[in-house]
Amino acid sequence: MSGYINLRKEYGDAFLKKHNIKLGFMSGFLKAASIALKDQPVVNAVIDDHDIVYRDFIDISVAVSTPKGLAVPVLRNTHDMDMMQLEKSLAELGVKARDGKITIEDMTGGTFTITNGGVFGSMLSTPLVNPP
Repeated sequence: MSGYINLRKEYGDAFLKKHNIKLGFMSGFLKAASIALKDQPVVNAVIDDHDIVYRDFIDISVAVSTPKGLAVPVLRNTHDMDMMQLEKSLAELGVKARDGKITIEDMTGGTFTITNGGVFGSMLSTPLVNPP
């Protein structure tokens, strides 16, 4: 984390000025997970009956706090996104979820899930895992 924290300190202001969005921690987690899932496709795979199906895309579910509780929308094709695209897509889904406009389609089909219980001050939490 120290490397990413230093990166944010060094480039955070320039990133905000150029893209009009803050460089947060979640985009770093999303980028790292996307790279790792591309490198280790078995982790991004699913078991379908007796077959292992390797996906050629990475759709990451991200827990978002809303006035009605947690929602877990999916960022599609994160493997094709840069940091700015990840930040903007995450912000858009967060607003959509908080405004109550999130749909079932927005929350289905994730191939991997990231959750962050730390935003609530917790030291331990149970992650949300989407089937299958």
